[in-house]
Amino acid sequence: MHLRLRNTTFAVAAAAALIGFTATPAQANHSWGGYHWPRTNVAQLTLYSSITSDWSGALSTANSDWNKSQYLENTIVASDTSRTTRRQCRMPAGAIRVCNYTYGQNGWAGLASINLYSGTKHISQATTKINDTYLANADAAKRQGVMCQEVGHDFGLDHQDEDFNNPNLGTCMDYTNNWNTNQHPNQHDYDQLAAIYNHSDGSANQAAEAGVTTIRTGDTVTLITWAS
Repeated sequence: MHLRLRNTTFAVAAAAALIGFTATPAQANHSWGGYHWPRTNVAQLTLYSSITSDWSGALSTANSDWNKSQYLENTIVASDTSRTTRRQCRMPAGAIRVCNYTYGQNGWAGLASINLYSGTKHISQATTKINDTYLANADAAKRQGVMCQEVGHDFGLDHQDEDFNNPNLGTCMDYTNNWNTNQHPNQHDYDQLAAIYNHSDGSANQAAEAGVTTIRTGDTVTLITWAS
């Protein structure tokens, strides 16, 4: 399904909020608000796989790609794949759950959500949701690109560019109408991860980025990735 959501406002019922999407130019710094997992240098996280078998290859590739960063050493663990678990996609403490389900025609193909330790920018748990309403019959390039992007958000990365019509940047963290060259991270993503995680969390939290497309409800932060 081809869905253009540019210059449109959507109601996101789960967050009880209205989010307006506007294209923004590529940012030199694409940290997502300074949010990051509280680790010393290397983040060693568990990704609980609550996805059906047709998505397992995309998740494995995405995890392998992100683990090429010297600051990520993450492991995929098989988890419950029942319809109820995938629909609810509850956050596991200290880890990430990845789910796919027909979440409906709600305007997003993928959805990354994180919880924060109260009063900090430290991520305590996270989810990636892949919306089969839009992606079940999508081509392999788009499915890989969306999976890569949503998991990347859960590590604290924002988009590099949010204009669908700009030339591809060669990264899954880029909005695009053609995912063929945007299925994997690029060097800028790895450099940003180094900037996020190459510090001791005994130091001050990073400053928030301006203009990040998020919904915040208490200590839960959601970043919308629009379908295209």
